[in-house]
Amino acid sequence: MRASVCALVCMLSVCSALICPDGGMCDEGNTCCWTPSGGYGCCPLPNAECCSDHLHCCQEGTLCDMEHGTCVNKTHTLEWVMRVATKQTSLPQAVVCPDQESECPDGTTCCQLPDGTWGCCPMPNAVCCEDKQHCCPENTTCDLTHSKCLSAMLGSTPLLRKFPALLKGGQRVTCQDKVSTCPDDSTCCKLANGSYGCCPMPNAVCCNDYVHCCPEGTTCDLAHGSCDLTNEPVCDPSEGTCADPVDLPHSVPLVKKVPAFQRPSQPANQKCDPSFSCPQDDTCCRMASGSWGCCPLPQAVCCEDHLHCCPHDTLCNMAAGTCDGVRSTVPWVSKTPAVALVSENERCDETSACPAGTTCCKDKSGTWTCCLLPRAVCCEDQEHCCPQGYKCDVAHESCEHTSLPSMPWVRKQSALSVESAPQYGHKCDDQTSCPRGSTCCYMAKFGKWGCCPLPQAVCCGDGDHCCPSGYTCDKEKPVCVKGELQTPWFRTQPAMIRGSEVTHGLGDVKCDDTTSCAAGTTCCRLKTGKWGCCPLAQAVCCEDHEHCCPQGYTCDLQSGTCIKPSPAHTAALVLVHALSDHDEDEARCDATRRCSKSQTCCRISDAEWACCPFQQAVCCKDMKHCCPKGYTCDPENRCTKASPLTWWDNSL
Repeated sequence: MRASVCALVCMLSVCSALICPDGGMCDEGNTCCWTPSGGYGCCPLPNAECCSDHLHCCQEGTLCDMEHGTCVNKTHTLEWVMRVATKQTSLPQAVVCPDQESECPDGTTCCQLPDGTWGCCPMPNAVCCEDKQHCCPENTTCDLTHSKCLSAMLGSTPLLRKFPALLKGGQRVTCQDKVSTCPDDSTCCKLANGSYGCCPMPNAVCCNDYVHCCPEGTTCDLAHGSCDLTNEPVCDPSEGTCADPVDLPHSVPLVKKVPAFQRPSQPANQKCDPSFSCPQDDTCCRMASGSWGCCPLPQAVCCEDHLHCCPHDTLCNMAAGTCDGVRSTVPWVSKTPAVALVSENERCDETSACPAGTTCCKDKSGTWTCCLLPRAVCCEDQEHCCPQGYKCDVAHESCEHTSLPSMPWVRKQSALSVESAPQYGHKCDDQTSCPRGSTCCYMAKFGKWGCCPLPQAVCCGDGDHCCPSGYTCDKEKPVCVKGELQTPWFRTQPAMIRGSEVTHGLGDVKCDDTTSCAAGTTCCRLKTGKWGCCPLAQAVCCEDHEHCCPQGYTCDLQSGTCIKPSPAHTAALVLVHALSDHDEDEARCDATRRCSKSQTCCRISDAEWACCPFQQAVCCKDMKHCCPKGYTCDPENRCTKASPLTWWDNSL
């Protein structure tokens, strides 16, 4: 009898994970949920209902109540579940046989053949039969007399025939995409996402669901999940025998494919198609014209407007023009080339000029004025200006940005005559002054003036710190607050006595002999090797050579934020098992499990719950820990709080 017809009854257990249509992988018992970017996330529930916010999901048999954030049906109201990101499917690895020269495909077992060479039993952890020709599933015994595999729980199944193992570095089957390969004696079959998988048998039949396959000489019966034999005799050319269909099992279970091997690729640009590519670590996204564009983020989410993109594991909020994730963040600021020490003034025309770091704008009379911002936007009222990247809202007398908070606009000042002396700073009193672009703040503790490295800043009550315009100083924490936004406050520096280096423009931060940044900023190297200016004092320069973070923070390149570990809750909290009683004033985990109202239900497996001792807590992905609301779990089992930061554009 042709062994391969029934050879892969076992392979139902080869893939214990769930492969989503985009190639991502979810744990067994999860559900793949689609996201607007075309990818998939994992709901940690079987046969779940995927909610329309693309962040949550509900139990089978319930519906998402978007208004209340719950899962409901006629009899129950349950908490909805947060989705998690898919895992990347790992490429299948070969099983090396004891002779260290032969290998079998992943998910199979090496068994010795009668001639002393090695063969492959098409199942993991198989039992090799004494005749050295057949094998049986794990936890069964070989009944060679009756050609069966015996099990007290599963009954009997036919013996399985082994196929020869490959020598290391042996031949592989190249799939039609010319990129993927499968082990010899297997068959390339397309997956739902367009890539290739391997059916672990030669000349196999690829089923139309793009998930399963059947042995040669059978047809896919997707309705019953089986491979049905045809009425034609099945022949084995290697043995020179044919089996009559009446002697064979009428059907065998469908076999799941496994991902194909990828040929080693060069660490070059990412190819969008055969004609277009993006730089390494960028993501290919379609433009509105249908051509390719490059998003400067790895594994980014391409937004539906074909103009924008968001970091991995976030969603495009088209209405708000933001990237929404588990934690709310404000995009960080890109660095710009530092100022070369050449020009001190910006010429408006042959007779008028503005100080370096400002912008020429005309007033209503047609004469030149200076906006105290670099590369500023001159407003239509011809009296005010806004920072680069903002738009003037004349009706509300403010500067508006698509993704940052609005801010008060800036009043222009009269321009200088070309012959007049350049003004390097402004006076705090008759003897002291601060550099241009900063603010005088009185340091009561020292009884003298200090300089805040921000224009039109708010001086905090302690005299040592200051905040950006439009923010207020938090009296309990060292932060600046504006609505829900928080940013670390800035430290004032002592002002200089007139006649010292500050008044001569030498208070700038020197990067090298030819370039400098303004006082209160930090020199950071750009990718080009040139210097850039981070608009923060004593800042941390990020490793991507494009961004920077405040002192005491670290750069999180993956999420595009600045993170400062919180002094509290530095250790994640171990969950305790939930109680199954029905006391009142408890939070439901499911129909039988409860936690107290002051706790949060967190899963510790697909079927078990535990209680986190915080309300509205964040359940960690390891299903062992949790963090307070507003914090995120990091890999070291700590809880970290990210601060959304709003920064000024760098000066040029």
